[in-house]
Amino acid sequence: MPAIKALPDNELIALIKQGDEAAYAEIHDRYYQQVYRFIRKYLRSAELSEDICQNVFFKFWETRDQPFVIREVGAWLFTVAKRQSFDFLKRASIEQAAMGLILANYPENSNPEEAHITKDYLQFIENVLNTMPQQTREVFQLCRQQHKTYDEAAEILGITRHTVKKHMVRSMKLLKDAAENELGISFLVVIAILTSR
Repeated sequence: MPAIKALPDNELIALIKQGDEAAYAEIHDRYYQQVYRFIRKYLRSAELSEDICQNVFFKFWETRDQPFVIREVGAWLFTVAKRQSFDFLKRASIEQAAMGLILANYPENSNPEEAHITKDYLQFIENVLNTMPQQTREVFQLCRQQHKTYDEAAEILGITRHTVKKHMVRSMKLLKDAAENELGISFLVVIAILTSR
């Protein structure tokens, strides 16, 4: 079999359908920077663009279990990236005022009831983090709570930057699902809380 890097996209897709992580990593390497720059044009934020980009590639990996086959990888990735960027901007415009209030009032909050709610949200986030595998939790804490870059986190943990990205995608998805399913709040509220920590 030719080296992974020499394979065309359609052959990589066939391998990904069989769960081949090396083939997925190659597609990721081929398209990540292009998709990231595309998203950045819309979101104007490096951190948010990285998060959305990770979600796009996570969604791409999830398609391996679907019956359909992606014919044009680039077109599929850019379509999903555009949709997720616009969805994020739409939610952000609706919830901008709520996010602003959370950021403005944390951590010094003179209203005991609001302070209690914020504390509950933070505890909820900690509880979700505690359900994650140890390395996923460590990556999240370094990148989101200690504001390390992916490269810095990779060096500290002795893993690759790609592995850091995979753990961040997993952790952000778990937090997003938990916030929306268990608390009934938008992931944007969670991001606002995390950003304030």
